[in-house]
Amino acid sequence: MQIKAICPQRVSACKILIFFSLLTISAPAWSASVAILDFELHDLTLNPDTTAEIKRTATLRPLLLEQLVSNYQHSVPDNPASAKTESAKGQGYVFDRPEVAARIAAEAGADWVVSGRLHKASFLFVYLKAQLIQADSGKIVADFVVEIKGPQKKLTAKGVETLALQVHEVLTELGVD
Repeated sequence: MQIKAICPQRVSACKILIFFSLLTISAPAWSASVAILDFELHDLTLNPDTTAEIKRTATLRPLLLEQLVSNYQHSVPDNPASAKTESAKGQGYVFDRPEVAARIAAEAGADWVVSGRLHKASFLFVYLKAQLIQADSGKIVADFVVEIKGPQKKLTAKGVETLALQVHEVLTELGVD
C-alpha cells in the first residue's frame, strides 16, 4: 500500500470548490420585486362608476399582491405616496404612461411594476387589463387581458389568479425568476 502526500494547494482548492457548491445549493432562489399599482375602473356602461364596481376594483391590487407573494414568492413593496398623487391626475393617467408607472416602481425599489385597469364594457363581463413594465427602462414587456364573466366576486378572484400566473410566467421567461 502506498500513501501519497496531498498538496496543501489542492486541499485549499477542493475546500473552495465544495464551499461554492454548497452555497449555490442552499441559496434561496431570487425572485423579482414587483410593484403593483392600484387598478383603476374604466366603466363604459350606461350606469358607470357604481359603488359595487368601485369596491371590486379596490380589491384587485390586494388580491394580486397575495397571489404573487404566496404562490410565486415575489417581493411586492408598498407603493410610495407618489402613486396616489400621479393617479389623482385623471382616469388612465398612469396606465397610459408607462414611464410614470416605472418611476413610481423605481421609487418603491421594485424591478418591475404592474399597472392595471378593470375595463367594464358590458354588464355581462369585464376585462382585467394589465401591463408589466420594467422599472429602469419604462418599457412595457407584456400586456395582459383576462376576461371575467359571471358572478362578480368569485370570478374576479379567479381572474386575478390567472393574471398572477401570467405575470409570473413572463418574469420566468425573461429569466428574472
